[in-house]
Formats: sequence, structure tokens, C-alpha cells
Amino acid sequence: MRRVFAIALNTFKETIRDRILGVIVLFALAMIAGSLWLASISLDEAGRMMKDFGLVAVTLFGLVVAVFVGASLVHKEVEKRTVFVIFSKPVGRAEFLWGKFLGLCATLFVVVAAMGAFLFATTWYVAHAPSASILLAILLIYLQLVVVVAVTMLFATFTSPILASVLGVCVFVAGQLSHNVFSLTKLGHGPLVKVASWVVFYAVPDLSAVDVKASVVGEDVARWSSVAFWSAYLAAYVVLALLVASWAFRRKEF
Repeated sequence: MRRVFAIALNTFKETIRDRILGVIVLFALAMIAGSLWLASISLDEAGRMMKDFGLVAVTLFGLVVAVFVGASLVHKEVEKRTVFVIFSKPVGRAEFLWGKFLGLCATLFVVVAAMGAFLFATTWYVAHAPSASILLAILLIYLQLVVVVAVTMLFATFTSPILASVLGVCVFVAGQLSHNVFSLTKLGHGPLVKVASWVVFYAVPDLSAVDVKASVVGEDVARWSSVAFWSAYLAAYVVLALLVASWAFRRKEF
């Protein structure tokens, strides 16, 4: 376990110092700050506009970090051949992969927390009242991004970083549309469409089940018991994805 945390700490230090990461965060903060202008021209909807636009910005830029950093994390070590130095020590491949995952999750948490804190502060400034629901929405966005990191790292074990990034984005989009896919299983289409819909529904993580943006802006009422259940489901999905990734990584030849 100490070896996993050592790799995680080293990964965190390496990724948090990346200049590209800083640029991404600055762009996100600029978008959130820019939404102040949209809020100023809205009719009695300033707080709602800030929340809606800000949560989308946090999700979008968090997704960029999750897929592009996650896809290149392992490949970069192989390309630099530092992986051979690591594996010459008593470090297993599964420990290496889990350490990389935990390190990136720590970096992602810092990034999402920074964007979330800025959004919370600006929304408080515009609406003249704090909104605790934003903090909960940010936490659930982080959970969705952790799932994307795990899936992207799984793809990165047997594909190129570019393809892994594309597949990671596709999984995120499909996860947001999971309920629409489920509705196809109830329609009277042919058996092939129904089987394909069921496969996609169960294979792709249902990220929309923990999306509470609509409730934060007052368009819907969140069912928190359901959100808690699906959060546990996504946590189990992350563990399963990493177990499969560890198995694939152990079979990989360098």
C-alpha cells in the first residue's frame, strides 16, 4: 500500500505542476467570471444563470483534464522508459496503475475544488446568498469525472492516448444519455435494437443518475436516495474498470 501511495504522490506532484493544467483552470475561471455578464443582462435570473453556466464550465474543463491527462499518464511513462526503472523495483503493475489513478484523482480534486470554490463565491456575490447545493453538485461532478478517468485509463492500457481520449469523451456523453438508451429497451423495435440497447445501458456508466444540475437551478427536485444509490454504483464501476485495466496492463508487453 505504501508503494501505491508513493506513486500517487509522485503523480500528483508531476501533474499539478503541468503548465497546461494551469491554463485549463484559468480558462475555466475566465468562463465562470464571464458568466457574470450573462447574469447581469438576465431578468431576475442572475443566480440561476450563474449556477447553470458555471456548473457546465466546471464539467467541461474537468472533463478535459480527466480524459487528456488520464489517457497519456501511463503512455508517458512507457515512452520515457521510466516504467522500466519502476518495475525493476518491487512494484507490481497493478500497484503502478492504481497509484497513477489515485494521483490523478488528487490532482483532479484540486482542480475541481478550485473551480467550484470560485463558482460558489461568484454565485454568492450575485445572488447575495450562499448556495450549499452548488457544493454538492460539484462533488457529484467530481464523481462523474473520476469514472471517466478510470475508463480512460482502461482504454489507454491497450490503445493509443488519442483514441483513449476520444473513447473517454464518448463514454461521458453516452453516460449522460443513458436514460434515453434505456427508453429504447421499452419501445417496440426489433429484438436486435433491444439487445443492443440493453448492452449499452449496462456497459456504459449511468452518469446522468447523479447529475443534479437541474435541481440546483430549480428546474427539478433531486431524489437524494436514488442519487446515493447510483453514487455507490459508480464507485463500484470505478473499481471494476481499474481491475480490468490492471489485468490488461499485466498482459501488456513493453
